[in-house]
Amino acid sequence: MQNFWGNFWDKKSLPIILCAIFLIIYISPLSTHPLMEPDEGRYAEIAREMNESGDYVTPKLNYVKYFEKPALLYWAQAWSFKIFGENEFAARLPSSLAALLGIAVTGLLAASVYGRRAGIIAAVITGTSLLYFAIGTLDITDMLVSFFITLAMADCYIGHLRVNRRWYLVFYAAMALGLLTKGLIAVLLPGGVIFWYIVITRKWRLIPDMLYLPGIILFFAVATPWFYLVCRENPDFFNFFFIQEHFLRFATKMHSRYQPFWFFLPLIPAGLFPWTGFLFALLRKNSILRAPQSPEVKDANIFMALWFGVILLFFSASSSKLIPYIVPCVPPLAILMAADIDRSVSGAGAGRVVLWNAGINLLFVFALFAYALFGKGINETPRLELLIIAFLVSLGLVGGAVSSCRYASRDMSAAALRLCAGSLMFVFCLQTVYIPVGKERSVIDAARIVAAQKRSSEKIASYKDVLQAMPFYTKERLVLVDYMGELEFGALQEREAERRTWFPSMDEFMEEWNRGTPHILIARKRDADDFLRRGGASVRRVMDAGKYMIFFNGERD
Repeated sequence: MQNFWGNFWDKKSLPIILCAIFLIIYISPLSTHPLMEPDEGRYAEIAREMNESGDYVTPKLNYVKYFEKPALLYWAQAWSFKIFGENEFAARLPSSLAALLGIAVTGLLAASVYGRRAGIIAAVITGTSLLYFAIGTLDITDMLVSFFITLAMADCYIGHLRVNRRWYLVFYAAMALGLLTKGLIAVLLPGGVIFWYIVITRKWRLIPDMLYLPGIILFFAVATPWFYLVCRENPDFFNFFFIQEHFLRFATKMHSRYQPFWFFLPLIPAGLFPWTGFLFALLRKNSILRAPQSPEVKDANIFMALWFGVILLFFSASSSKLIPYIVPCVPPLAILMAADIDRSVSGAGAGRVVLWNAGINLLFVFALFAYALFGKGINETPRLELLIIAFLVSLGLVGGAVSSCRYASRDMSAAALRLCAGSLMFVFCLQTVYIPVGKERSVIDAARIVAAQKRSSEKIASYKDVLQAMPFYTKERLVLVDYMGELEFGALQEREAERRTWFPSMDEFMEEWNRGTPHILIARKRDADDFLRRGGASVRRVMDAGKYMIFFNGERD
């Protein structure tokens, strides 16, 4: 039996099978639920407006300038919309493809450094980790920039190992594309990792090697054109994007996203679930991290640890923290965990670690069923539906935990394979969670009512809120009443007459509403009473749309 499972890892078809499985896992949930507020609606709408206007230089959201992020994700989505139509699948596809490429790059790097089996396990750990899967199937920028950081780090280290400077061409190109995705972090983070790697390992020769002129030229050739064009057409871009959205956002609490320094520490083990037990196992005395078998492995461990540590410390020091920021931490940890598992398969037994991991997974299963039975419901989802979701999500966890424990003490190769199979089943079934959560965090019900009821003369207004996906679903610009939010910069660039029309104060809007200027107004239920006190006399019809109320001031049939 030992020989069978040992030989299984060497089968040439295994990587192909894994590629097919991951393709199914990451593509299948893309169209199962509507765009979630606020991020998915925001990015999809910017790309839609690019296609509508034909302007691919200046990003716009709700038809005003929006400079918080560069344009690469929007371009990818715009092309996706042209190919697949303006829908949820097309909006999320670029992130999903980036996640799949990131899995492949992580596996190839691990295989190059620690061996083929470690590469396969690293790919599975990356692709089945809770945080990586969740972000990889959402329409946000974080997975795309995570892929470019992963690609940059992988090519940097492979170029270093093979003493081949041509690998640095990809390193520089990846940083340039990351810069076009989310800004300077795509340069600062890889640069920080490499700096500390050189200092700690005293590999000073890397400095002239990496200052590779063709790579530097390629970096500027890729990154410069868009920044030049957007600055030429929008002189205010540089100050807003580089000063406010980089330095002030990092150093101040301007976006009200402050969290304590330790905020990400519990999120790392949670994000690596269902492999959390193997993360803690890296702290054992005989782990590959603390007891490397060769100087080459020690250097690789230092590189992976710095890759993780520099990113974690950078975002922990920032005054602006959001969970998706630490997605780039997953690949290096997955590689170290996979290398540790691989060494256990080769003879350094880790049966107790398998038991620890199984215990953590079974505790999660218990908590999942407890929530389904007694927790607060999601968008009035029936308890039976929550229980069915909990059962499906638990299948892979329970199966992987029980079967891996059975083999852990006598055949670690078989145990590792069962852990991989269980984790793949876990993330495939995890997509069922998107159905109730997607409904809870979407404006789709309100958008459908508005699209069906709207007359050509009516404007759509949002009361004290930015409903990001409403323009995407209705293909109409939104009037934002008494609220600008993240559109404040773009709104203030508008002419006064335009600003009063599309970003009116409460008094300005109520004057238009009570005068009978045709509007459909959407308000969260918590704000509905406040609106009715101000303009209820002019309401001609009210419709319920879940979390929202829809008001009409024109006569309806």
